[in-house]
Amino acid sequence: MWACCCDTSGDKADSESNAGKRATKGGTQKIEANEQDASDYEDLRYLAQARDIRCTIRKSTQAGVAAGLSVMAGTVIAGPVGAAVGGAVGTALATSLAKDVVPLNVLLEKTPPGQRHEVLKAFHAIFKEEFKDTIQSSPELKLLLRGRSIFGVVRYMVERDLIEGEKLEKLDRIMSLTKKVF
Repeated sequence: MWACCCDTSGDKADSESNAGKRATKGGTQKIEANEQDASDYEDLRYLAQARDIRCTIRKSTQAGVAAGLSVMAGTVIAGPVGAAVGGAVGTALATSLAKDVVPLNVLLEKTPPGQRHEVLKAFHAIFKEEFKDTIQSSPELKLLLRGRSIFGVVRYMVERDLIEGEKLEKLDRIMSLTKKVF
């Protein structure tokens, strides 16, 4: 509707020059993709912070090594009784090492820029599948999806309380299942 009411004569020249830029060996397309990734990543961080998503990071290798070394040390020092004591100490140590509850937005912030595209790719597929019906049933959201990515649309839904109840709980579960993503 906006396009019908505004003078677009200058826009045509701008779009032609942009088309020329896109044709120059893909350089501009790569910049646009990086800008889109940055915008999508910021939307994802916003969602994680707005929903106060926390996730558990497991350091199972470190925990297993610590438990094994404790049992071994206990066995060497005091035999079978030492193995039992070492097992108890190792289990306590492994439990403290194995779980760290971290806010997702902090985890996203600390993700190296080179790995962010992979994070976006994983969340994109999940979001697209989960919210496809919600978006398709709303003309407003379908229109938004034409100009934004799925992350921008989900952010819009959360900001305006367009998503609630079961769908909001699903969003929280999706975002807290970062084991598949990280």
